[in-house]
Amino acid sequence: RSATWSNTSMMIVTASGKIASCPSLRTGLDKITCTPLSVLALPGFLLDESAVASVSELDDGRLRAVVGTGGFVSLYELREGANDETPTWHEAGFVLVPSNDKATTVTATRNRLLVTVEDGTAYLWNLRRDGAPASTKPTRTEAPVAGGRRSWQSACLLPSGKVLRLASHWQRSKGGVESMKSEILI
Repeated sequence: RSATWSNTSMMIVTASGKIASCPSLRTGLDKITCTPLSVLALPGFLLDESAVASVSELDDGRLRAVVGTGGFVSLYELREGANDETPTWHEAGFVLVPSNDKATTVTATRNRLLVTVEDGTAYLWNLRRDGAPASTKPTRTEAPVAGGRRSWQSACLLPSGKVLRLASHWQRSKGGVESMKSEILI
């Protein structure tokens, strides 16, 4: 369901909520091998087919996950279990998307949470050191300048703080044939 570039690899969230790690891509290879992580599936992921999620690796190697179901978005950190038990997901906090909009993409960095909804509006929350949101209300809300009949696929934060969005829309050629066109918008 999602792929996120991490410090040293790409993190994959599967349809079952399980996580796989794919080592950094090397040029010249036409395929990569991903390895399932020995961790529990993401909490609540199987309860809602429209759930969205992402997993990222923090600077210290710990994993952070974000799971959005409808207008409810939870942040989790993977913690080691006692006595060599399987690591478990612990909720660090949650946010409610304004206006009860449905989260279509979610991502988190070390200190920010980005939630995008169906119309492309992006909501940004600052995160505390413990991974919890610093506030219940978004720090910033940014609606895309380019609207219209786009389907908003994904979003991420640039180092400058600007939101980069991936969108698609149908375009008719001179011959009358329609095809899907992808765009990256800042």
